[in-house]
Amino acid sequence: MSDVEVKKALCFGCHSNCGILATVEDGKITKLEGDPQCPINQGKVCERVGFQLEWLDHPKRLNYPMKRVGERGSGKWERISWDQACKEIGEKLHQLADEVGPETVVFSHGTGRSDEWYISRFFNLYGSPNESMGGAEMCWCPTYTIESTTFGQFAATSTAPSTQCVVFWGRNPSACGDFPEHWGYEQLFGANPNAKMIVVDPRCTEYAARADLWLRLRPGTDGALAMGWMNVIINEELYDKEFVSTWTYGFDQLKEAVQAYPPEKVEEITWVPADKIRAAARMYATIRPCFMPWGLPTDTIGRNMAQANRAKALLKALVGVNMMGQTYLAPPNDVRPLAELEMPGILPKSQREKQLGADRFPFHSWPSYQKISDAQSRVFHHPYFLNQDATCAQNWSVVSQAIKTGKPYPVKGMICFASNPFSNLSNSKDVYDCLKRLDLLVTHEYTMTPCAMLSDYVLPAAGWLERVQVWGTNGGGPAISGVALTGDQVIEPLYERRDNYAFWRSLAEGTFDEETFAKYWPWEDSEEANDFMLEPLNVKSADTVGRPVFCPSPDKWHELTDPQTGELFGFGTPTGKVEIASTILEDLFGPEEAVPYYEEPFESPVSTPDIAAEFPLILTAGSRFMPYYHSEYRQVEGCRERYPDPYFQIHPETAAELGIGDGMWCWIETLRGRCMQRAKLDAGILPQVISAQHGWWFPELPEEDPWLGGWFMSNINMCTDNEVENCCKLTGVYNMKLAQCKVYKAAPAPFNTFTK
Repeated sequence: MSDVEVKKALCFGCHSNCGILATVEDGKITKLEGDPQCPINQGKVCERVGFQLEWLDHPKRLNYPMKRVGERGSGKWERISWDQACKEIGEKLHQLADEVGPETVVFSHGTGRSDEWYISRFFNLYGSPNESMGGAEMCWCPTYTIESTTFGQFAATSTAPSTQCVVFWGRNPSACGDFPEHWGYEQLFGANPNAKMIVVDPRCTEYAARADLWLRLRPGTDGALAMGWMNVIINEELYDKEFVSTWTYGFDQLKEAVQAYPPEKVEEITWVPADKIRAAARMYATIRPCFMPWGLPTDTIGRNMAQANRAKALLKALVGVNMMGQTYLAPPNDVRPLAELEMPGILPKSQREKQLGADRFPFHSWPSYQKISDAQSRVFHHPYFLNQDATCAQNWSVVSQAIKTGKPYPVKGMICFASNPFSNLSNSKDVYDCLKRLDLLVTHEYTMTPCAMLSDYVLPAAGWLERVQVWGTNGGGPAISGVALTGDQVIEPLYERRDNYAFWRSLAEGTFDEETFAKYWPWEDSEEANDFMLEPLNVKSADTVGRPVFCPSPDKWHELTDPQTGELFGFGTPTGKVEIASTILEDLFGPEEAVPYYEEPFESPVSTPDIAAEFPLILTAGSRFMPYYHSEYRQVEGCRERYPDPYFQIHPETAAELGIGDGMWCWIETLRGRCMQRAKLDAGILPQVISAQHGWWFPELPEEDPWLGGWFMSNINMCTDNEVENCCKLTGVYNMKLAQCKVYKAAPAPFNTFTK
């Protein structure tokens, strides 16, 4: 008789983390299906689940620790033990710290689909303030910083049967991979066909085709459009007067600022007709409850990023927050913050001040995060805020300069974790140059990515079926979900793979002395660590497998009073109110940055007409598509059969003028470089714009340098920019979306033309 068991897991094929029922027979997984009892997906699953068993033991998966024995990128490796790898890495980390200082080592990570608090713990102990580069610095974290500055916490959004209007601003849930969100919207609009939908996107997405209003804006002009909406909402007095008068600070400054953005002027900037701007603003402000989910594109537009996102945040403030079916603010849960717990002062202020980019771009680094944390601690009596040694994300553009010039100090080491820098860092030719210069490059990964191919040590990562998964703890910090939910470890890690916690604990054991290691890494495995983290909820991680524990999340927490003093908490901002005029921004940059404004992209028909004359099309990069997730799964046979080649969208009239037919291989070229993708004729995109896919490489190609899995061939980041001068001047976020480009047919070409 077979030994059959069904376990409850959480899928990490993307970061939606849908509930899965995994059937295990005699120690082998034989079936994966949706868990109907999981509150995230209620039994639904997307097509990625269908190939996870193939992915679990795919021939391309990494299984053993490997050490480079030839020249960097030569493809010559020696299999070694974990103990040897971590001992040698630790010795090299000590050498670099002695030669330059621990700040010489930086960290790069991907989409955050792993347990991340260990990273801060390791880097705080090691002494480097440069602990987060890649996904964090330009994906969600910019919005988190901006909305925390405005509201005192991230402005989450909530679908409810009462919701009457949804604004998808640069968000397409049907393609970005967050399918529980997509299914939720399908249910919302199915149950309430009168609910309104507004889409802001230069492309005709699935949602745009069904929208009541579709605003097809010029890429990068989001800030002007948001200011135009507020011009209408404020001048026509459509805002929530009671909320604004009671709970906001600086409204009069915004009222004055938006007068510079009447719809007719905004039409000239954005190419959206003035009547549509008025109609959208009125629909959003008057059909309530309404909400606007987070959208990635405004995090990645570079120069005007911070103020564009500030303007979007203020659109939420004008109609009120913490109302059923509308925007609500996400308080932290009661999970222990192991990143900093029992470690205050381990990373002193003098060391935090060395964080790369913190002097020039303080709004997305420790100076602003400390101000945010100090303000939040008034409201949230929670150890995450009270003990936080804030660092946040450093800036890739500044890191690149430090690697190449040694200023302000040399960067000689990088630990790369669940990340493919060629896909999530801008200007891939520069990424290649920088990685080749490093003295130490360590990668913990599922497969040989292009970055792994250049590494000194490559360590195999356990996938989600091989480890305990905890959802909703946000790495031990403030959860935006208000819920803790755990997934079973379905099987033991195959071969010599190790999970996230085991990787960092092993590295800590090889790096720190016995006393430090014993004090700060006492938990033998991730389950013990998770149990300690969840202890304030009076549960163990095993108790929350398939049974979510909801953390305190009052609808109007900002109206509560301190039980000892009777003082009104207010919002977690310096003024205790929603800061329409930001006091933190004013402290850091001066009064001119306190309220939003619009600034042209670094390259555009307006700001650089000379460049636009040679490169007449506007590139918007980074479009997502199923079944891939970012740069993952290119090795999976079913994925490549369905989607073998990269595509960019181009308007048929534009294509005809250029002599380009549907499916033709074409060069996309900017001042930075070029790559090849196939043309996809699409009448839904603006004629002046092309939209290119991101994440492309070809793992079937040779792994030796210079091929490295074809990292350069169709990678749109060959075309994107990372010059410090072109970054957002408040945050330092580089431009992952926009550039002026030209497109032309690709004739058969020798290999070396790709790196021209």
